[in-house]
Amino acid sequence: MGTPRVVSVADTKTKLKQAQKQLKNLEWENEVLQQRQIQAQGERDSLFGRFETSLHEAQQKGNLQIQLLERRITALASSLEQRDAQLAETVLLAGLDPAATQATKLKMEELMTAKNGAIRQLQYDITKVSKAHNDLIRVYEAKLEEFGIPAEEMGFRPLFTHTTAGPAGLVVGA
Repeated sequence: MGTPRVVSVADTKTKLKQAQKQLKNLEWENEVLQQRQIQAQGERDSLFGRFETSLHEAQQKGNLQIQLLERRITALASSLEQRDAQLAETVLLAGLDPAATQATKLKMEELMTAKNGAIRQLQYDITKVSKAHNDLIRVYEAKLEEFGIPAEEMGFRPLFTHTTAGPAGLVVGA
């Protein structure tokens, strides 16, 4: 059979020291990981708090804008009612035909609607052209810089409109 293996006390002490050292290393790593977890949770909580605050602020701003628009609509509706009443009174006092004046009023409203639509379309076109112009200047200036030519010497100036530096074609029409 075989001889039983005898483990010396020195070997056992060495293995015990190694195990204790490994245990200390693992405990230290565990402590580091726990600290990282606490830090990550703190960052998460902070980000979530900022997100909630931003969301709440956005909701408040949106609600305020809605209230302002509702007030404006109410004021405009009141103004329109007063204008219609004044017009009806003027028509009555002038002895004009109410049906003819109503037809004229409708034609004027249609004309105003068409003109306002044309104005919005022209404003949209101006925005598109301005954006394309500004994008072209940015590309041209980048090429000048690439060749070592100062862009300031060329004297190009961007058109000042409410456009972004995003990709072309992202202008949203009204």
